[in-house]
Amino acid sequence: MPGAESAARRWRGWLRRGLWLGMALLAAWLIWHLLHETDWPAVRRALAARGSGELLLIAALALASHALYGLLDLIGAHSLGLKLPHWRTWLTATASYACNLNLGSLVGAAALRYRLYGRQGVATADVSRLIVLSMASNWLGYLLLIASLPLWAATPALTRWTGGALPWLSLGAALVVAGYLYACAAQLRWRLRGHVFAFPAWPAALAQIGVAALNWALMGLVLQHCLGQGLGYAPVLSALLVAAVAGAVTHVPGGWGVLDFVIVKSLAGGAEQGSLLIAGVLVYRAAYYLLPLALASFSLLRLSFPRRAVRRDASPPARRAGGDAGPA
Repeated sequence: MPGAESAARRWRGWLRRGLWLGMALLAAWLIWHLLHETDWPAVRRALAARGSGELLLIAALALASHALYGLLDLIGAHSLGLKLPHWRTWLTATASYACNLNLGSLVGAAALRYRLYGRQGVATADVSRLIVLSMASNWLGYLLLIASLPLWAATPALTRWTGGALPWLSLGAALVVAGYLYACAAQLRWRLRGHVFAFPAWPAALAQIGVAALNWALMGLVLQHCLGQGLGYAPVLSALLVAAVAGAVTHVPGGWGVLDFVIVKSLAGGAEQGSLLIAGVLVYRAAYYLLPLALASFSLLRLSFPRRAVRRDASPPARRAGGDAGPA
């Protein structure tokens, strides 16, 4: 009935607004909690003690991570048979990633990619496939790291956040990655919103997952250098992986409050160390979030110039990787 459908839509709208408000209040409380507990004079002293060489190394590692993420779209575009200049694809991916980190997934990972690739003549269906491939590969790389953690990085903090279920989570993550690679090897298809999507060929899928896992590992290295305090790599990476899930679940742009809270609570051994960790998280935000966002503005300016319509490779491997363009 039209009246019932209209009422259901209104309820869904109110529910979404309520969830967004709840997440915003949670982020505000986490930020207030950190601000209240932080020794800000100690934070200023810690920031002032950073040497220029150390800051340059951190910036270089952060930019290398963003550059590595750009390879996900390059591999995905190749598997879909899209004839785009490599530099335009890489700039689109890295600019979208920087905006995604700072402004949220709807702006960075989806809407901006549709606009930028659309300007380059890529069909909407192909942009959707490319986004799905890159986002899926990014989180599959994450799961690959989770699957390996019990072998080398089962830290007490990670065990505490997962409630002691890390071995089972790692096993589940390994099964998901293995299942995805099997679907790619078998060239299975699935339906999504009226379109048929095909899994990419397994070499491309394996390459994307490997790049994503390496990128997550590099993010952990960046955070370790930012935090300092003699912290080991495994505890820092574990804290980052937990914080990433918390940020994704809450949908807070930039993970403000959530990322900071999880990292500090995972690694701090006391109030004084917590204040020093806050200083490190601020350095991490500047290097991994704000610096790439500033550079992304130049990428967006360069990509604003339109290009002739993209050609699609008609070779059999491209058709198998891209799937049917028509509705299911």
